[in-house]
Amino acid sequence: MSLSPSFSPLLRHPVSQSLLLFLLAFLVLGPGIGEATGFTGKDEFFLGLRTPMEMIEGNHWLVPFLDGAPRIRKPPLLYWLGRAGYETAGISLITARAIAVAFAGLLVVATAGIARRLSGKPETGWLAGCILLGCLGLATEGRRFMLDVPVAALSATALWAFIQWLDFRRFSALTAAALLLAAGFLIKGPIVALVCGGGVLAMLVCGRLRVDELRGHWLALLGHGLLAAAIALPWFFVVRLLYPEAAELMLADELESRQFFSLSPNILLGLLNIALPWVFVFLAAAWRARIQHGLPRIALLWFLLTFIPFFFIKSFDRYLIGSLPALAILIAVTLPQLQARWPFRLGATLAVLFAGALAAFTFWFGLGGWYWLPLPAAYLLWAWWSPRATGHLLAAPMLLWMTLMSAVFPAIGVNAVPASVVELGHEKPVAMFDGPQPAMLPILSGQTHRHYGKLDRFDLEEIAVTGTPVFVEDKDLDKFHATVDGNSFRASELGRYQTLASHGSGLRFARVGATKADWQAAFATRDLKPIMTTVFWFGISKP
Repeated sequence: MSLSPSFSPLLRHPVSQSLLLFLLAFLVLGPGIGEATGFTGKDEFFLGLRTPMEMIEGNHWLVPFLDGAPRIRKPPLLYWLGRAGYETAGISLITARAIAVAFAGLLVVATAGIARRLSGKPETGWLAGCILLGCLGLATEGRRFMLDVPVAALSATALWAFIQWLDFRRFSALTAAALLLAAGFLIKGPIVALVCGGGVLAMLVCGRLRVDELRGHWLALLGHGLLAAAIALPWFFVVRLLYPEAAELMLADELESRQFFSLSPNILLGLLNIALPWVFVFLAAAWRARIQHGLPRIALLWFLLTFIPFFFIKSFDRYLIGSLPALAILIAVTLPQLQARWPFRLGATLAVLFAGALAAFTFWFGLGGWYWLPLPAAYLLWAWWSPRATGHLLAAPMLLWMTLMSAVFPAIGVNAVPASVVELGHEKPVAMFDGPQPAMLPILSGQTHRHYGKLDRFDLEEIAVTGTPVFVEDKDLDKFHATVDGNSFRASELGRYQTLASHGSGLRFARVGATKADWQAAFATRDLKPIMTTVFWFGISKP
């Protein structure tokens, strides 16, 4: 299995290969990013999309704000980019998610660049970039306006620049690495060191890089380290000066939420989720790499250094995005040697079963969208079951995930908001209690809309005076009424609607508390109402 005989001269040139991969990333990840019912999660619709909107409404730049309070739990760079995007192209899902896709494209380009430099072969770079684009994790996370893909992209690009400096001693490459790490730090903090640092450590252990080389350039390295710190750290000092108590509480809460040294064996299942269908091919490649030297061993060690730390903290699948470049490079460099078909067949089968289950769901409930999937699914099985041209092997997973994310999943209607509610959100500010629902109303109406985790007398007084409607999810009704009644106010229902609503992850869209009997009733009647969330909205007044 080789690209060499017919590998296009256009793809051999680093610049043209990088440009084509970046454009391919937009072609694969771009379709469907404007769909309000597309794959999302609370961190995107509640935090990522709303924060830049409130920055515009309150004219905040230095410190992002959300719901009237400084949003300092995460650094500001992605929110700065979001505000700039909204002000340039308008507030929309496409504007925000195009930024996410651009970072995903950068991650693909950097992965290919690292593979080219470490292998000396342009073919390996192209393979690695396309393998990464065919992973389910990039298909889901590369479309969402969140932190994980951008920080991984900047860290991987910093490693690519660092390798360029090692090979050519270009001062500008080392400067670029420092600037990229600083930018990554301003997106998600110290975790930016994981991908780049893991790659450097893997090269040191495997002999691709020697300590003597670094020692001989200690002054340049120190100077650029100070440059990165000078760019990345001032914002944190300013925040601590402006909001000392909030900063202390944020730090304590962040440390507690990470649950350090709490084992997370479920991260193994997370690897299956983000690397499908390539995960079993990776396992076969890793088994071979354990006895090999050179790039296979570097890539394997790099993967382990970016993967193992998440065994020891509370982790989500998306945290493993930073492990995908090493995974893709290891597969790319060993792919010509892999003869066994079981890794390909098993990966393709599971990918088709997963996508097919969602398509079957839309078919059964008459939602549409399912008819786009059979051809890409059949193509993947054909391309992966028996040895085929490498182009088919690379293209089939991309096509499957592109179809699933842009056509099948949006048809389910998760977080759908009635047009009348969107119009209400255009006309006046609304409040969201706890939930928060309607999840996509802020981005659809172009207004942040205040979220209240709890309501006190002063909040209720303001809401009553301004005539602000309050939206409440059915699971929070008792808490809402207790709060309103306990403060001597009255809540009058103004309307309600039903929807499948995101609760945490993108696939958890059934009503909170939905039972097995509810699911059985839904399937028996081919009606989703038994598992739908009911969203109410109320007017608040004095009795």
